[in-house]
Amino acid sequence: MLQQLRYLVELQVLEDKKNQLIRGYNDTPKRITEIEQEYARFEQALLTRRAEGDHARKMHRALEQSIADLENRIGRSKIRMNEVKTNKEYQAILREIDDFKTEIRRREDEALEVMEQVENITRELKTLEREFEVHKARLEADKKILEEESDRLKERLGQLDAVAAEIRVKIDPALLKRCDSLLERQSGVAVAPVDAGTCRICHLNIPPQKFIELQRDETIMQCPHCHRFLFWAGNEAYQVMDEDLGLSA
Repeated sequence: MLQQLRYLVELQVLEDKKNQLIRGYNDTPKRITEIEQEYARFEQALLTRRAEGDHARKMHRALEQSIADLENRIGRSKIRMNEVKTNKEYQAILREIDDFKTEIRRREDEALEVMEQVENITRELKTLEREFEVHKARLEADKKILEEESDRLKERLGQLDAVAAEIRVKIDPALLKRCDSLLERQSGVAVAPVDAGTCRICHLNIPPQKFIELQRDETIMQCPHCHRFLFWAGNEAYQVMDEDLGLSA
């Protein structure tokens, strides 16, 4: 086993774990925002329905008041009937009273429709409010889980960085510089396994002679295509487990 290559493989394993965690860590704020937006939409629907209920009740009160006003006007018109002196005036007041009664019936019908609307909204609101409380509790629980998960990911990232720092000091500076350059240029992958003569990352075949040399494990080699450091996947010396790195489960 080439010890420096083993260190490079370990560093790559840590980098892979770190990148996976970072994706989850960076995705958490977005997922929390989605939860908050879903809560806001549900809350807004509830508030809108409440406002519709308040508006309907105000309309009903206004209609009831207008009906009462019309009834008062009928009462005043009847009083005036005792004061008129001509039949023409008397007939005019009768027509006026009929008009008031017609308008009262129209407004009573409208008030009945509005009252039915109020009752329907009231029933819907009771259901919505129950659903909202359940929904709110679930969303808050989901948000808490995500926040706790984010804290765990942050802690895990710190652990990976600490282990990586210990390994980096063991790698030859010139080799480490090339590794860091590859990590930056090659999407975070500087070390690639080779299986059946093929680089698993760029999926291109390496020359047969180079594959034989790689299996001999005598020197650190790079892929002739993607230039990543190579190791033979069949060599158990380069199979890195969490316990090898001192990582807790």
